Amino acid sequence: MDRDRLLQTISDLDDPAEVSRLVAEALLGLGAPGDDPLDADLVRRLGEEQIQLGHSARGLDLLEIAVTWAPDRSNLSARRVALLDRAEDGRAVAEASALLPAEAARWELSQLYQELGLPAHALDVSRGRSRLRLWWATGGPLWFVRRALRRREAEGLAGRLVVGDAPGPLEPLLRGVCADVGRDRTAWQLVMRADQLVRDGDAPAAARLLAAPVAAGDAHPRLIATAVDIADDLSDSRLALQLSDRLDPLVAGLHRRRAGLLVELDRLRDAWTLLDTGTLVEELREVRAKILLSVGLAFLAVDAHGPAGVARSEWRRRWWRTGGPLWFVRDRGRRREEQVLLDWLGPHRPAIGEPAADALGRAADAGAAVAAAGAQENRDAAGTLAAAYHPDRPSVPLLERLGWALYFDNQEELALLRIREARSLEPAKASLLQAELTFLNWLGRYVEASAVSDRYAEGGGRPAEARAARGDLLDDLGFYALSLEAFGPADGLGSFARTLRWKQWWRTGGPLVRIRRALGASDRWALDLWKRRCADTARTLGAVVGPERVAELRAAPDRFAFQETRWELRWGRIRVVAHRVATYAGAIVSGYVVARLAGDLGALWSAAVGFACAAIVVGALWRVDERTRLLPAMVAVAASGYLVTRIDGRWPLLVGATVLAVVAVSALRLIAVAGANVGGAVQARRVQRADPRGFAVVGLLEVLAEVERPTLRNDLHWRRYKLRTLEQVASRLETDLPAVFAADPASAEVLRHRGRRAAAALRELKYLMVAAPPGAWRKIEETLRKDIAALATGALGRLQAADPPERQVRHRSRRQIVADGVRMLFFAGLPLAVVLVAQPWLRFNETILNWARLLTIGWAVLYVLLTVDPTFRDKLRTGFALINLGRGTGDPAQLEPSTAEKRANPAK
Repeated sequence: MDRDRLLQTISDLDDPAEVSRLVAEALLGLGAPGDDPLDADLVRRLGEEQIQLGHSARGLDLLEIAVTWAPDRSNLSARRVALLDRAEDGRAVAEASALLPAEAARWELSQLYQELGLPAHALDVSRGRSRLRLWWATGGPLWFVRRALRRREAEGLAGRLVVGDAPGPLEPLLRGVCADVGRDRTAWQLVMRADQLVRDGDAPAAARLLAAPVAAGDAHPRLIATAVDIADDLSDSRLALQLSDRLDPLVAGLHRRRAGLLVELDRLRDAWTLLDTGTLVEELREVRAKILLSVGLAFLAVDAHGPAGVARSEWRRRWWRTGGPLWFVRDRGRRREEQVLLDWLGPHRPAIGEPAADALGRAADAGAAVAAAGAQENRDAAGTLAAAYHPDRPSVPLLERLGWALYFDNQEELALLRIREARSLEPAKASLLQAELTFLNWLGRYVEASAVSDRYAEGGGRPAEARAARGDLLDDLGFYALSLEAFGPADGLGSFARTLRWKQWWRTGGPLVRIRRALGASDRWALDLWKRRCADTARTLGAVVGPERVAELRAAPDRFAFQETRWELRWGRIRVVAHRVATYAGAIVSGYVVARLAGDLGALWSAAVGFACAAIVVGALWRVDERTRLLPAMVAVAASGYLVTRIDGRWPLLVGATVLAVVAVSALRLIAVAGANVGGAVQARRVQRADPRGFAVVGLLEVLAEVERPTLRNDLHWRRYKLRTLEQVASRLETDLPAVFAADPASAEVLRHRGRRAAAALRELKYLMVAAPPGAWRKIEETLRKDIAALATGALGRLQAADPPERQVRHRSRRQIVADGVRMLFFAGLPLAVVLVAQPWLRFNETILNWARLLTIGWAVLYVLLTVDPTFRDKLRTGFALINLGRGTGDPAQLEPSTAEKRANPAK
């Protein structure tokens, strides 16, 4: 067969094995191959088909021979594509440069430079219309910009321009092609069948088709490459990575494929190391930019990608966001990100190892189960996936899908076990971390979720999905400044996480960085305090119920401790804000008043005096704490200031007014802080009453932990503090805990009676703690342990009980009677006194004044009657009942109160 007919024949064939056989036999039959120009085309076609069949090294040698015979554009382009697929861009540049000044080599080198993102070098070798475009792209008339760009490009190519080894003789290559024809044909037929199954949407069947051939020790490289693609289609990136290890490292496209699989598994450090060879291949640059954007390093991502490529518009947008033409902004951002690059990428992960012999078949079964579960309801999907689950052959995608199915089927504990099994195989995968945090958060195990998130953040890097999961967890816990810090840069985050991050940014001060730092410090303090407290209570709880039950029983005390700590943090911030507002607002008002007093000195002097007064007030009170014990000192300073104002002259008046302003602002701060303290105390009591069981468990655990320390038992101050804790717990058991279950009056009375008995047993411990007779501390520990076990496990019937003491009539002394009478008269007449005192300033008209007097007098009479006669309220209700009965409307007071609406479990 002549060359023309052979080229026509192979152009109609789609089987690379058959094409390789025909071309190889034809070239072997030629007497002197290479003499005819068509021989180079045949060799080039043979090289391309060999690369497609997976014989990368042999195909590249054939392309080198084709270039040697005829260095035209088609042969040079084929070699360029093959070398770039092997990430050997330096070799491609060196070998193309060696053929200069041939016009085909010049054109080839220009195309190569443009693909590698080297426009200055491409301009140097270009001819024709593209030269003008490259001239403008490299700075146009700004020659110094082009020179700097050329110098930077040369630095990137330095040390990488290496010419490859010369290809071997043609005849051994052709005989090798002929020897592998049968094996290639069989492999290609299997590949075509598998590809058809994948196109039909049946990837598990394709995996079963290739399972046995791939498991063989001498599996064809094309079969292995196809198996890698099928495993990736089954979402089993771990198996795909294992199979790719069996391929030659220089197989076409393997670098990009392996890097993509590592990124899917969030093994970012391993992927970065694989690509950190200085290669400028466009596809690999895109993967590097993707890795950097995933961890939020936008400045380095812009440099890694470069302006060349199909994503030029995206690169331009990010270039403007990172400073654009302001090179100093980009340099500073680049230096800042280079310092954290390796930490944010995370550590190197252990190698996965060889896949099992039937790994592809197992992946097929898992993929089929996942596909079937996708069309089923939650319970049916969980059953289907559970049937495909085998502990001895775990599959990460199957375990992840099974975990979510169990979670939506209200089997959260089992779902957590499956996700943790998957994380033991792939601890770096961020989607598994997000699932574990979601399950723990739903179960109320906030401390455990926070610990899992902290461990990943410390040693797992910062992929975008992990940052979003950690930021969302901290947002649910109410630590907004730490949530914003966990989200990190917005680059790489999803739309929901970006929106939440934007809200957190405004919530924590927006552009006011100092406020955000203060909020972050207080958040960190509260979070650490909560974790330490939960760790201490969990340790004591484990000593009571056993270490194996701590994980399931610590949720209630941890939840209460979290609520208490969070509200303490919020009211602490309110206290700080009240302190600062009172200080600065009082200083401004004081300065204004003093400036008005100095008005006859002139506008400039009065303004200076007012500013000096405000500065003195702020400076004098800068480090003064607001304590009630400072009241005598405040009164003395105020008296001295008043005496100074009585001295004749303008300046003594201003000095005395300034001293009085300091005292007034100090009093204002004292009132503001006292109000915040009262609000915090009220909120703390509400938290305790809202969760009496959690408060009781935490309180008793803390008492037990310290009772066991002999050094504290002899401290009377400690005893007094613990007596107060026991009384608070007893009050919650007596009143609030029975109210949780009181559905009707009869059961409410029974529960209140049992609550009083449990509270009485705790109050007996107070006497033992004070008197400390022989054996008292042992009895205290036993009672506390039994009560803690009963409350933690929910077995409330096992609470220790005792008969409450009989109520006795309390005899009051004359002093107490007088004090109660004075208090009653004070609060009864307080509204009337306020009205009479405020009349000269408010100037009420006669009608309003009469109504105010009438209402305040009525209040005084009603307050006195209610105080003197505690049963007056019942008498009043009876009177209203009789009136309503006469009207025929019944007694609303006797209607049964409506029960609280049952809180439905939120839909998942």
